[in-house]
Amino acid sequence: MYFWFGWLTLGILWYIGALGRKPDQPAHEPRLVAAAVAVTAAAFLALGLFGSRPAAVLGVDGDSLQHSVANSFVFAASSGCERSGDSWTCFRWGGGDSSNVPYGVKVNRVGCWQAVKERRAGERGPPERASGCITLYDFLVP
Repeated sequence: MYFWFGWLTLGILWYIGALGRKPDQPAHEPRLVAAAVAVTAAAFLALGLFGSRPAAVLGVDGDSLQHSVANSFVFAASSGCERSGDSWTCFRWGGGDSSNVPYGVKVNRVGCWQAVKERRAGERGPPERASGCITLYDFLVP
């Protein structure tokens, strides 16, 4: 996150300054400068899209989904989510339960998921829900 904010503020300003003409240098070709800026912007846009939704390219696996669904690093389940048909079973830390609680998770093709807590006998009220998306960070962290 620091990289992106740093690039968007200082990096772009540096890039524009680096393209500037020196006092004794002939003028740059405006079309080449515009093309260089456009290619750089397109590359960063593509990298940003890939970083925010890598599952569209890499697919969904149990470990990255578990990391995304788990709401705590310390209490996350040691194994990945298990696939059951077209949905997954993942675990989240249930603070009041003092244990990992199973959630039924549905994932769309770009890696965004919706989870519903699986009910235990005697539970009442609306089921707990959670949602989010798998990011590149979830693929990279073990």
